[in-house]
Amino acid sequence: MPEPYPFEDTLARLDEIDQWLRSRGHRAHDRIRKYRKNIREMLELQAWDENLESIRDISEERRREIFWSYVESAEFVRAVGPLREILGDDLPAVPIQRALDGPADLYLETQRSSQGRNFMFELVMGGRLARAGFIPEYDRGPDVQFKYHDLRVGVQCKRPLSRQGIEESIKKAISQLRVDNADLNIIAVSVSRLWSKGDPDEIPEVRDPRMGQAYLDAKGREIADESRRFWKEKLERAGIFFYGYAPVRWLM
Repeated sequence: MPEPYPFEDTLARLDEIDQWLRSRGHRAHDRIRKYRKNIREMLELQAWDENLESIRDISEERRREIFWSYVESAEFVRAVGPLREILGDDLPAVPIQRALDGPADLYLETQRSSQGRNFMFELVMGGRLARAGFIPEYDRGPDVQFKYHDLRVGVQCKRPLSRQGIEESIKKAISQLRVDNADLNIIAVSVSRLWSKGDPDEIPEVRDPRMGQAYLDAKGREIADESRRFWKEKLERAGIFFYGYAPVRWLM
């Protein structure tokens, strides 16, 4: 049986990020702070209601928001932690603040309200670069850029909300990278929203927890293969990266 995820640690890291944002003048009650509040309430509730039976009486909308509080908070702290470690006070608070807009319930996200999570994906990519030892930069042309030896690498991040939007997203990224004219180019595509539309009852189910990653890997390869005609040999000195972060339900 897999070990329970340490959400107490996630909460502590959210508290630290909240203090950091407040120290830099950002005090808005955004969706990540809602997530922080929800996780704290659930941990306190679980102290006397171990199986959380009492949440059966709350609304479906409230349950969805609590569910995505856990999922998206874990992704958020994984990204911001490495960024702060490598950039310190040079990490601008503004990109993080932009990433905190939008509805707390993923199911309620629309094209119009998707900008916050789109910016979040830029932070995620920066966090992955930081963990690998690179120094990501924002607001320098592409969504993210970094140096690889003496070469400037431009990264355009796209987060389509449907499979029908993949072609337009990739074409736009190619056009933007051509204008930027970096030495090397990466198109980063988040497929997370394609895997989950926000309804917890529709997330994939597996019979063994070890099958979860394999299932998502296969779904990612499927999307990459389907979209190959949109990006293959369309841009010189370039690569494409498909990223996904989504829950999978284990049927016990």
